[in-house]
Amino acid sequence: MLEYGYWGLLLFAFLSASILPVSSEAAILGAIYLEWDSWQVLFWAGIGNCLGIAMNYGIGLFAADKWLSKKKALLQSRSYKLAEKYGILALFLSWMPVIGDPITIAAGVLRMNFLLFVLISFSLRLLRYYLLVAAMN
Repeated sequence: MLEYGYWGLLLFAFLSASILPVSSEAAILGAIYLEWDSWQVLFWAGIGNCLGIAMNYGIGLFAADKWLSKKKALLQSRSYKLAEKYGILALFLSWMPVIGDPITIAAGVLRMNFLLFVLISFSLRLLRYYLLVAAMN
């Protein structure tokens, strides 16, 4: 991340929205520790993470029929069952570590309204990052 600056932070936050075991919060804390501009950190990490969860939605939407039908683990996961049971309300948990990213995939599989997905999920991700950055300053 140091070598690539804010672009590295964006990429790291994007990858953290996938099922890869990386923490965007750790990257944000590192950037703040290195005295990067707080607003820039919030902006770039937010964009990266929101793009990542939009990709998750797309994976769920477009790959559900072919790829996910063979991957029963997602369809039997707690995140998928929450999304299936509570529908759009499950998106209010999409900001949480561990279960949040699979919920964003499940939202695509279940073909939830994309505009509501963006409004709820993006807002909560940005709020989480804002609170983290604010707590560090």
